[in-house]
Amino acid sequence: MSAKLPGRGRGGVAFEDIKPGEGDVALRGAVVEVRYSLSLNRGERVQHDHSCTFRIGERRVIAALEYGVEGMRVGGERRIRAGPHLAYGHRGILGIDPADAVVEFHVVLLGVRTESGGRP
Repeated sequence: MSAKLPGRGRGGVAFEDIKPGEGDVALRGAVVEVRYSLSLNRGERVQHDHSCTFRIGERRVIAALEYGVEGMRVGGERRIRAGPHLAYGHRGILGIDPADAVVEFHVVLLGVRTESGGRP
């Protein structure tokens, strides 16, 4: 998992589009619905097949996930890698993520809703 990813997003988050998607684009201010798995950089999976909904820009999820989803299209799959400053930092999360860990997400964008309506 140590290969350099081709894309860069806000905050320096690295990403690679596995499948580009063909639906609406996830932009700042949109509410997005995602399904993701979380691994440590060394390959250990710590969360699998989680779903969540959040508004991009509200900082309700860790920055790595929020920044990494921005620009995706519905139906797309993306691998996102970020350092501790965009993840769980120096504290980590007991039983999930050690302190100062680099994390990697595999994300599927399920839906996008903007202020003007639409899904999710």
